[in-house]
Amino acid sequence: MDEILTAQFWQSRAPDPDTIIMNNVQIDAFNCEIRNSLPGVIQDLTAYPQVISAKKLKNMLLANRLPQNALYHNGCRLKPSFFTDLRKELNLEGIKKSNNVIYGCTVRSSVVRSLPTDCLVTEDPADREFDIFQETALGPGEPVIVLHKSASEKWCFVQTTFCRGWVLAADLAVTADRKKWLSYVQTDEFLLVTGSRLHLGYNPYNPHISKLEFFMGAKIPLAAQEQIPELVDNQSPEGSYVVKMPVRGKNGELVVKLALIPRGSDVVKGYLSYTRSAVIRQAFKMLGERYGWGGMFNLRDCSAFIRDIYSCFGFQFPRNSREQAAIPGKVISLQGANRSERCCVLDLLLPGAILYFPGHVMLYLGKHKGEYYVIHAIAYYSKYNPMVDGDLEPVPLNTVTVSPLSLRRRKSGQELLMALTSAIEITPK
Repeated sequence: MDEILTAQFWQSRAPDPDTIIMNNVQIDAFNCEIRNSLPGVIQDLTAYPQVISAKKLKNMLLANRLPQNALYHNGCRLKPSFFTDLRKELNLEGIKKSNNVIYGCTVRSSVVRSLPTDCLVTEDPADREFDIFQETALGPGEPVIVLHKSASEKWCFVQTTFCRGWVLAADLAVTADRKKWLSYVQTDEFLLVTGSRLHLGYNPYNPHISKLEFFMGAKIPLAAQEQIPELVDNQSPEGSYVVKMPVRGKNGELVVKLALIPRGSDVVKGYLSYTRSAVIRQAFKMLGERYGWGGMFNLRDCSAFIRDIYSCFGFQFPRNSREQAAIPGKVISLQGANRSERCCVLDLLLPGAILYFPGHVMLYLGKHKGEYYVIHAIAYYSKYNPMVDGDLEPVPLNTVTVSPLSLRRRKSGQELLMALTSAIEITPK
């Protein structure tokens, strides 16, 4: 069924595919609603407190409690000493009565961890893909606020716009100068990554910028015309966009350098216009890419897939699927609905809507030959094995794929259609 694996197929079936659904002012107002409906989840870093009390900081650091169940690293059960050392690394003794924050930006692709360790920790000794300490991934140039350092100073506890956790200090450039940081992160002139990814080429003159990788939806500040020299790292800027990138100075301090992005790259100035056609087009740019839990291996899971798509239009979605299910918009509850009622809702649902059940989120495409279809990043589904008394058999997908809602969940065997708890159309009220 190759026909359903193209954006054009679903775009042609969408009603009013090129009509602008919300303008920039409406999207800004929608983002305010998200922040109000999910207090503390989406943060305006430019308004973040400059001093944190000891009690508040300690509560943040202890929000992710050390697990009590058996856990494994490289197939071996972790010893109690691992958790003793991990608690020491939290550096609770380093908390002061009042704690001044410092400001920073990521200088390369990085990960956010719930606890300060880069060990891959799993609940199953055979698992190599679902690290329970993995929170999310960050691309280069992401603004952060540093709240605390680990005992070894290898890790920084940071607040990003959409999550909080531990990041390797070597992945950050920092400054105590708030104005300097704001001058970089507050910009109206930026380049938006509209491809699934953007890779910068090799740079023999500036290894800090060489081969950086950005995700869809990343914003990269543009240099002003008067800031552009005749050569950038011994290359003419003709045929390229000139952008500003944060790099680490000799002591890890924030330094801003110029970099070049070829004009042939899948990028635009400013945000894309929010239309159904554009939402579908952005989703299909990731078709076939490998699934990555919490951004592991610099890959996407289901909620990162949704967030990156909608970031292209200026939306500031939460990172996790549970929180995405709580965003405003036209929300249709499917709790307790029977099959007929669910089909009636989907028959009226517009492409680009978000479908949710606990633990998973999908982008709705439409109906074709009696089946309802979604595009999503999915790890496993299940099928019944007639050779083993009809038992459920997990089937790995680990990809961004188009699938019908008749697909069955990995553990319960329940159809995705019957598992749905809500549908959300991102539209103005």
